[in-house]
Amino acid sequence: MSASGTTGTPDVTVVLSARGPEPRLTRSLDSLAGQTLGLDRIEVLLVGDGPAGDSLVADSLVGWGLVGDGPAGDGPAGDEALRDACAAEQLERFSASRPATVGAAVARARGRYLLFLRSGDFLGREALTRLVDAADIHGSDVVHAKTAGATGALFARTGHRVPHDAPGLPWELSGTKLFRREPVERHGLRFADEIPAALAAQAFTLEALFRARGISVLADYDYCFASRASNTDTDTDTDTDTDPAPGIEDLLRGTAAAMAVTARFTEPGRLRDGFHHRHFARELDPLTGPALLEVAEPVRRRVFAGLRRLVTDHLSDAVLTGLPPGLRLRLSYVRAGDLPGLVSVVRYEAGHGVPPLRTDLVSAGWRRTGPARHTLVLTARSPLPGLGALDEAPVRLTGIRPGADRIVLRPAPDGCGTEIEVRIPADAFPPGRTRFGLRTALLGTEHQATVPAGAPPRRAHGLRGLRPYRLHVAADGTRGLVVAVAPLGRRQQPRSAPAT
Repeated sequence: MSASGTTGTPDVTVVLSARGPEPRLTRSLDSLAGQTLGLDRIEVLLVGDGPAGDSLVADSLVGWGLVGDGPAGDGPAGDEALRDACAAEQLERFSASRPATVGAAVARARGRYLLFLRSGDFLGREALTRLVDAADIHGSDVVHAKTAGATGALFARTGHRVPHDAPGLPWELSGTKLFRREPVERHGLRFADEIPAALAAQAFTLEALFRARGISVLADYDYCFASRASNTDTDTDTDTDTDPAPGIEDLLRGTAAAMAVTARFTEPGRLRDGFHHRHFARELDPLTGPALLEVAEPVRRRVFAGLRRLVTDHLSDAVLTGLPPGLRLRLSYVRAGDLPGLVSVVRYEAGHGVPPLRTDLVSAGWRRTGPARHTLVLTARSPLPGLGALDEAPVRLTGIRPGADRIVLRPAPDGCGTEIEVRIPADAFPPGRTRFGLRTALLGTEHQATVPAGAPPRRAHGLRGLRPYRLHVAADGTRGLVVAVAPLGRRQQPRSAPAT
């Protein structure tokens, strides 16, 4: 039934979560009761948590004024009597509007439009009027409503017939929008009941967007005020758990479902990459973060297998390039199938506050490899585990002709990280000064080895043909090395004495 009990078709069905403390639900209900659209044009469906949810609904509806009128209370005792007298009647009359899941609520809805709210969120007084008018006037199947405090790119201005590649659109995937119910029913759009509603909203919203004949964005009013308990990110709609550790597998399932919708409705290219970038940056960041350390090993292995499928199916080079370096690094271990390596990287980042994107030069010196022949041997250390398994050439030299060096990667002696050994024949360095560096590159994440400040120069003598040369290697004063090769025996001519 509609909130007012009328039998006409309501304009909007509001699906409201009844989870959380009673004051939060009351705040949401109060905002619906005060809508300028009018209660006779609103249907409210509450999704609760079983018996506890029934009690919460009863407590909240007493005094809300939507259904039932009881005797006036007289102090605390009268208030309690009013609650006892009305609770049973309200639950009985409201039970027809208490679906068990959001998916069931969508199937039961009668309004021309759908709007989803979480307990504690509340609407501006004119919100539903403005949303319905915009959808009716412009024929929009989906209307994005600005949340108070939102600074996302999508809400820079009001617009209609908004394209799918509009800046910021992939970052606004919560259900706090107006959806035209006719295409929802025609295409059978539902929230997946096996995924928490806040996560299932992404796949639902994406399919509604891709099927929409028109999309509007309203940025001229604060339509929704999100409770702090459900929104910690004011820049975008909050449509995932900010702390995924208790439901890390739910987060993975919800993300996989959303990305599958995008892949189904788009071709490879910029549009698909824009939506996939949002999921890799927002959801795969926590999925490859400390939450992995907090779950049991069997769960960790299942999540890692799911992550590999997402990376294999959806991670393009264009998406990868736009991700933060630390996330690119973690995804490189996912792509390589190295779960222990990923865990090691996550632990390092949790302990140091930064990803292990560093390589330290331990030593550089000349090693005799034959009569008067020398090889420059560099030893470096990286906290990255299993470095040799991540890429065909994860370590390279700059400033040296290709193929002149031999690089050996092995586990560090203490089992933490990778030891890097580079050997360069002295003949690879021409006479004069050669500046070069040691770099580690992984999937677009590149950094140069750090040379210890004040590292002493290393000298040796060798032959080039039959001529002796002096070999000299030292820090170049920045983050690299310089090798100087000069012939021995060259003496400076004495200056002539001035004529007197």
